[in-house]
Amino acid sequence: MSSSRRHFLAQAGVCACCLPALASAKVLDTGIESLVGPGYEPVDKDERGMWQSLERLEEAIRNSPKRLDAPKFDAYTRGVVERLVERPVPDLRIYVMRDASFNASMAPNGMMVVHTGLAARIRNEAQFAAVLGHEAGHYSRKHTITQYRSMRRKSSASAFIGVLTAIGGVGIAGDGVSLALVMSMYQFSRTQESEADAFGIKLMARAGYSPGAASEVWKQVIEERKASAKLSEQKYKDASKSAFSTHPATDERMVDLKDTAANLAGGNFSDHRDEWVAITKDHMPMLLEEQINLNDAGASLYIIENLAQDGWTGLLRYNEGEVYRLRAGEGDAEKAAAAYATAITLPDAPPEAWRANGYALLKAGKTEDGRASLNKYLELNPGAKDAGMVRFTLAQ
Repeated sequence: MSSSRRHFLAQAGVCACCLPALASAKVLDTGIESLVGPGYEPVDKDERGMWQSLERLEEAIRNSPKRLDAPKFDAYTRGVVERLVERPVPDLRIYVMRDASFNASMAPNGMMVVHTGLAARIRNEAQFAAVLGHEAGHYSRKHTITQYRSMRRKSSASAFIGVLTAIGGVGIAGDGVSLALVMSMYQFSRTQESEADAFGIKLMARAGYSPGAASEVWKQVIEERKASAKLSEQKYKDASKSAFSTHPATDERMVDLKDTAANLAGGNFSDHRDEWVAITKDHMPMLLEEQINLNDAGASLYIIENLAQDGWTGLLRYNEGEVYRLRAGEGDAEKAAAAYATAITLPDAPPEAWRANGYALLKAGKTEDGRASLNKYLELNPGAKDAGMVRFTLAQ
C-alpha cells in the first residue's frame, strides 16, 4: 500500500483518535446506546457505496507489506473488543500496521486497524481498551456514515467523486484529489467525539476495566507532545486546533474523561497490566526501534520514561542509550554509555545492549572491559548479522 494511502487511513478515512477540543469540562453522558446490532448490514445506497469503497481499501491493507504478521496480537485485540461489547464479533477484521504514529481506527464495515505506534505507548490493557472503546463508539453511533452524507451535501458532484476515489484507495493526493477535502469528510464533530468518548468509557466500566485509564492515555499524549516540543526548542501547540490532526488530545477532553471516570467509581476495576505485558513482550524491541527511528528524541525519551513507571528493564535502558547515541548532542555519548552500562546489569537486557556497551567502553579506552562485553554479545547472539564485524573488531 502506498505511503499516501496509509497516511489517508491514519489521518482521515475511518479515523481513530480524531479528537477536537470540547468547549468545557463535563461528565459525559454514558447512557447513549448503540445504533448497530450484531450482523449489521448497510441499509441504504449511501452505506452500500461506502462499504464497497472500503472493501477496495481493505484489500490493499490486507496485502500491504506494512501489515504486521502477529496472529496472537490480532486474537488478543479481538478479545479486548469482544470483552468491551460483551459478545463475539465474528465480522471484525483486525489489521496491525507497521506505523509508528499513535492511532487506531474502526471502519463501518467492521475493519479495524491498529498502528504499532499505539502499542508502543500503551502501559496496560485498560489503556488499550480505552482507545478501542472510543473507536467502537464511532462505529456503534454510525458517525462515519453521518459525516459521509454531510460531505456529500456540502460538496460538488466532482469533489464527491474524488472523495470516493480516495476512500477506494485509487489515489489520495494526486490526480486533483484534495487531501483536505478527504480529511474533512471524516473530521468528526465535537458532539460525535464526545459521544465516542462516552460510549467507550461506558464499555470500559461495564467490562471491568479501570475507567480512569482513558484520561491517562490522553494525558500521556499531551505530555509526549510537550516533551517533543521542549527538546526541539519549539512552542507546544494544541494539535486539536489543526484541521489535519490525527489524534489531538486536549486538557479539556482529559478532564472530561477523568470526571466521568470518577462518576463511574465503585466498581471492581482492573488495568490488566500483566496480560498486556505478556502479549507485547516479543514485539517491544521492534516497537521501540520504530519510535526511535523517527528521530524525535523528546518524544522517544518521554515514551521510554513513561513505560519505566512500571519498572525499568534492560530493554528500556538500552533504548534510552540508543536515543542519546543517535541524537549525538553535547554530552549524549556519556549519557548513552551510562544507559548501556545500566542495561547490562538487568536480567532482561537484549544482546544488543552488550554490543553497545562494548563499543562505548572501547571508545572510552577501557579495552579489556569493552572486549569482554563484545564477546558476551557474540555468546548471546552468535548468528547476529553483524557478528563478522564484531569479530573483526575483536581481532584488532
